[in-house]
Amino acid sequence: MTATAPAVTPAAVRPRGGRWQRHAPAALLLAPLMAFMLIFYLIPIGQMVGESLTYWSGDAVEDKATPTLYQYEKTLESSRATGSIVRTFRISLLSVAICFLLSYPIALWLLFAGRKLRTGVLLVVFISLASSLIVRNYGWLVVLADGGPVNNLLIALGLTEFPLRLTYSEGAIITALVHYGMPFMILPIYGSLLRIPSSFWEASQSLGATSMRTLWRVILPLSMPGVFGGTMLVFAVSMSAFVTPLMLGSPSTAMVSQVAAEQLLVQLNFAWGSAIMTTLTVVTLAIVVLYALAVRKVFRVDV
Repeated sequence: MTATAPAVTPAAVRPRGGRWQRHAPAALLLAPLMAFMLIFYLIPIGQMVGESLTYWSGDAVEDKATPTLYQYEKTLESSRATGSIVRTFRISLLSVAICFLLSYPIALWLLFAGRKLRTGVLLVVFISLASSLIVRNYGWLVVLADGGPVNNLLIALGLTEFPLRLTYSEGAIITALVHYGMPFMILPIYGSLLRIPSSFWEASQSLGATSMRTLWRVILPLSMPGVFGGTMLVFAVSMSAFVTPLMLGSPSTAMVSQVAAEQLLVQLNFAWGSAIMTTLTVVTLAIVVLYALAVRKVFRVDV
């Protein structure tokens, strides 16, 4: 006669202790990150938002105690501030679009390239990512200068008789931002493509789909998490760009970070500078949320 084992119920396997004891390990692991975010991110942003709600017009006797939207009204009424916001948005969108069109084929090619060649290309991408932004911008100043190799090539091909003014323009800023953002686009897309089983390609083509149709209907939707991550990284980097437009742009192509820095560092108008940066942050977050909702709706993927 054998003894019958007692039935195991969910209550029997439930860990003992209260809710705090069950979640204590996770809370302790997250504590350093939460403290870091609180001290170096949330508190400074809160102070920036609070500063933007003060009234400051250069007069020391102005009352700063009552919160007001004066600085935001001033931002909307300023043609320089609104123009820089629109220009920043336009340059960022163009940079993201060009980055995607250039990076996706490269990531796709890496998927089928030989091991040594793939390692070499990825090494170049990492080196580009690690190099100084100022050095890269200075390199573009040399390349796009009136006597630089681009103008010399255009003259040699007979496309122009005189050097074109390529530097200190929106085109130069976009070129440098694309160069800077491509590693941020290539690596997430390549990582996403690696997670797609090769059998998906074979199944699609065995059903009669062409390579382009397989790419458009199967591979692109499945790689959308990487595309979303890459586009968001490049968009965020472009929206907050400061050094690149400062070196390759002009006062007429100033981006919003330059206008805010001018108020914060030169004019010492912290209230208006904070309002401009808060506006930029809100606009960027709104675009990210709308983009995420659109990707979920169209491609039905969790991002």
